[in-house]
Amino acid sequence: MRILITGGTGFIGAPLSRRLAEKGHEVVVLSMKNEKISPDLSDYISYVPYDYGISSQLPPAFLSAFDAVVNLAGEPIFSGRWTREKKRDILSSRLYITRQIVNGLENINDQKTRTLVNASAVGYYGPTGSEKIDETAEPGDDFLANVCRRWEMEAKRAEESGVRTVLIRTGIVLGKDGGALLEMAKPYKFFLGGPIGPGDQYLSWIHLDDIVNLYIFALENPDMKGPYNATASNPVTMNEFSRVLGKVLDKPSAVRAPDFALQLLLGETATIITTGQRVIPARLSETEFTFKHTLIYPALKDIFEK
Repeated sequence: MRILITGGTGFIGAPLSRRLAEKGHEVVVLSMKNEKISPDLSDYISYVPYDYGISSQLPPAFLSAFDAVVNLAGEPIFSGRWTREKKRDILSSRLYITRQIVNGLENINDQKTRTLVNASAVGYYGPTGSEKIDETAEPGDDFLANVCRRWEMEAKRAEESGVRTVLIRTGIVLGKDGGALLEMAKPYKFFLGGPIGPGDQYLSWIHLDDIVNLYIFALENPDMKGPYNATASNPVTMNEFSRVLGKVLDKPSAVRAPDFALQLLLGETATIITTGQRVIPARLSETEFTFKHTLIYPALKDIFEK
């Protein structure tokens, strides 16, 4: 396939672009002008400079050259406090590019682009405590839930043009060189690691290798459509996650970060970490997709031994 990827230089996008190219697909990445491109990617992946702003447009003639689009673009959730401006950027950065993709797909006369795989997040469900949540659950009503709901609504408009649309509701992606794990592991270096918040809240996680494999699986399997929870089948509590992380890093995990300290440091952003979700990949279990990592200890061990 010839595949267009937005967000293709990011934490998930870069290894996904590499794997797709290694499998023989032709990969083109929409890249903002100020993005740094890894030299090992530039040899076999094409990059097209693009302004993700509200006034930008993706010409139908450009989109018609691709068999599929993967949309991973969006302002990082964890990079700083959620000020009013930050919230605006988190929402608009996702809506604008998704809207531009779908508008372009709607205006292709001879429809070639048959697949849109669009990122989303388990934040769609809002804080749900210890209740097991699958794809049939209703959306929440907090900020992130609203972002995910509107993001998915934009993407689903592509279905009206006959485009198979897959929504990947992603949990906490665990990888050594980015994402939440990079920040969560830092205190352990100074022997200050431990549970964040109350400790009994659930962490719905997925190994970076598995999320990359899932995007490839969604691209290559035409029976997939609609929302899929991208989380390992065994979510863990924060207490368990911290204990295992300390064991893997060979560091103590006894220093608890209390709720009020996180609120002072992160503001509203802290609610993602302190409330928790217990999300199950029910629809994926009905497919032939196979997780490489379903248990937290071997997953973390694999990450830090690479």
